[in-house]
Amino acid sequence: MFLDFVLGGAVTLFLLAYLAYALIRPERF
Repeated sequence: MFLDFVLGGAVTLFLLAYLAYALIRPERF
């Protein structure tokens, strides 16, 4: 289903962006 694919991709991108931000700015965590 296309909607499931889009939602899965959005969640994956959000998690990757959050992890990258946590690695770049560790003093906030």
